[in-house]
Amino acid sequence: MHSSTINHKILTIPGLYNSGPTHWQSLWEQKFLACERVELGNWNDPDKDEWVARIAAAIAAENEPVLIAAHSLGCHAFAHWFAQASGFARARIAGALLVAPPELSQLRRDNRAMSFADSPSFTSRVPMVLVASDNDPYAKTSHVWRLSRHWDARFVNAGPFGHINADSGIADWPYGQYLLASLQPAPAPALADEALWLRAGDWPNRVRRDPRFEFRESAQRS
Repeated sequence: MHSSTINHKILTIPGLYNSGPTHWQSLWEQKFLACERVELGNWNDPDKDEWVARIAAAIAAENEPVLIAAHSLGCHAFAHWFAQASGFARARIAGALLVAPPELSQLRRDNRAMSFADSPSFTSRVPMVLVASDNDPYAKTSHVWRLSRHWDARFVNAGPFGHINADSGIADWPYGQYLLASLQPAPAPALADEALWLRAGDWPNRVRRDPRFEFRESAQRS
């Protein structure tokens, strides 16, 4: 997909252990001029509150609405931020693509991401897409579907691509770019021009003044 279809700045939010150079998030950061990573810190031993605070700071620093492209544990960090964010802060998000969120209970059993409690539920006017894979080792498709209900997001099954990462063989993931672009607000149609509407609205008045219509009306009345 050509980069011109993305009209907003993109903030990528990686997950546990960060995203390597061949991960689609890293490739997007190279492809799109306005795309940068939220540096969460402590990639190998994440602290939920610190990650949420860094996401909040990154979004607050933006002057225009941004698109979020989160992966794995980064999805949960974004969800925690979004659940507690004010309406003003949420308005800074044009849309969010949340890819392959893992089952937190599984990570905690492996003594990873111990500070992450289950993500809260919320409703949202911000368009979101939650993407699952048929054979993700970190989350069943049914689990991701349930998360989409909790997060008021559209659910998409991307197919059998593992954890949808560098090992999935998807390069810069064109389908993900399509999903991200689909989150952007539709451009205003040309007829939204007030002057055009005023001219169009005057047409019925001219029709009613047409003598041919007056004749037909008088014929009906007689």
